[in-house]
Amino acid sequence: MFSKKTISNGIHFFGESLSSMRSAAVGIWVKAGSSTETDGENGLSHFLEHMFFKGTEKRSYKQIAEEFDDIGAQTNAYTSKEITCYYVCAIKEKLMEGVRILADMFCNSIFPESEIEKERGVILEEIAMSLDTPDDLLIEKLAQKFFKGTELSRSILGLVGNVRGFKREDLVAYRNKKYCAENIVVAAAGNFDEGKLLQTLEESLRAIPSCGREHRYVKDSAWIPQPATFRLQKDIEQAHIGFGFPGPGMTEKGRYAFSIVSKILGGSMSSRLFQHIREEMGAAYSVYSYPSIYCQGGMLIIYAGTSPQNVEQVSEAILKEVRRMKQDGISKEELRNAKVQLSASYILGQESTSAKMTFLGRNALLLGRPIEEEEVLQNIGDVKMEEIEQLLYSIFDEEQMVKGTVVPKRI
Repeated sequence: MFSKKTISNGIHFFGESLSSMRSAAVGIWVKAGSSTETDGENGLSHFLEHMFFKGTEKRSYKQIAEEFDDIGAQTNAYTSKEITCYYVCAIKEKLMEGVRILADMFCNSIFPESEIEKERGVILEEIAMSLDTPDDLLIEKLAQKFFKGTELSRSILGLVGNVRGFKREDLVAYRNKKYCAENIVVAAAGNFDEGKLLQTLEESLRAIPSCGREHRYVKDSAWIPQPATFRLQKDIEQAHIGFGFPGPGMTEKGRYAFSIVSKILGGSMSSRLFQHIREEMGAAYSVYSYPSIYCQGGMLIIYAGTSPQNVEQVSEAILKEVRRMKQDGISKEELRNAKVQLSASYILGQESTSAKMTFLGRNALLLGRPIEEEEVLQNIGDVKMEEIEQLLYSIFDEEQMVKGTVVPKRI
């Protein structure tokens, strides 16, 4: 069972107490990501995430690292299109110390000019690394093309020109605009004393101001993905192929059926794409599909890495499987097996306090409520064949398909 409490400034706390564990994870979740930025701000959410580790009024960046290490805690942060999360994982006896350090970073970071310049270089290297990683580049470009005209088209890492030009006042202004009580939740999972944790959060986070209203992600009902193709050349050996198809968003009906379709198509070793393209054709080492689901929309991503001479053959084989699934549907056995795989994958993925906290925090922030394990498993089990059949036609619409390749320069 989950508990829900609210500290004095309106920040909601969601907790899952697990007395059988010897550790706990606590995360501070913010509705801030690349989709909450303007074009000129693109990259600020990610830059800001980096800067929270670079020193507070009481601690230098080195002291932050040393104090976390001294209590054996693990800490990190990440930015996505719709959220930013800062978290700490620690044994029960050291959890409050870890939370106090995390809260100090979150509330009292000072963003020194010297550290901004150093971190600017780090982020530019991170962007360069993603551009040098062909599968990352492919997926980023797929999202950009697929979600064109929407907030989801923006890069999480940001534009190079923006990152080079951001100033301290830009970071401060963006934090003040987005990091307000209505857009923040705290999630905890594991073995923790709720009373002590809430007291610590009250003392540490109560100064975070209200901005008057919560940011809400709304899907543009008029938006329809437009067909597009692209081809990029890089100094690489293997070719990389990607397809993007439309799917339901996080709050839409069909989310679980969408995951089942992806699982059957390319989400496991027994999936259609894996069996046909890797096992039967021997044309790819890596081939898979997965659902990318946001509040503002969803996309089914299909990926394959193959030899340059096999690009057309593998692309046609992927489309053949897509068309066959759309025309002929799936079997009862495939539906049953996919449900078992998804249920087991979910359960196995919830075996750590960090994973539980992540699932709890993301749902609490984006949906406004936690989702019980039994509800997830029930929703997977309740998917009917008729729902799958209806969804196949809306997903595999080639008039809304984006296709991209990243190939060696020599071809």
